[in-house]
Amino acid sequence: MKRDLIVFENEKFEVTGYNIWMTAGEIASLFGVTIMKVRGIVSRMNKYLAVNMDLLSKYELLENGYKDELFSLEAIIAVSYYIDTGLARNLRHWICDRTTKRKERAMIVYF
Repeated sequence: MKRDLIVFENEKFEVTGYNIWMTAGEIASLFGVTIMKVRGIVSRMNKYLAVNMDLLSKYELLENGYKDELFSLEAIIAVSYYIDTGLARNLRHWICDRTTKRKERAMIVYF
């Protein structure tokens, strides 16, 4: 399965494509926290919130026969609100900027 990631390089976030699915380890690396912290947040979200993580995650079969849980972009954004690091905060701002930024239109003036 081809999947894309969000990466932080050269002091900015980059998206490698549109099919974003990341493992807990990749999310932890992105936000600068441990895998256990990410797994704990996902567990709390599943337990206490009306978030069905089964809809926001899936399993990928690895080459060695084991399965690895992948989380969708929606889950990654939700996890970022529970993590208080500069990288998580920057990702939230970056996503808000990307979704609300209007493309500049050329102004046409008639005389």
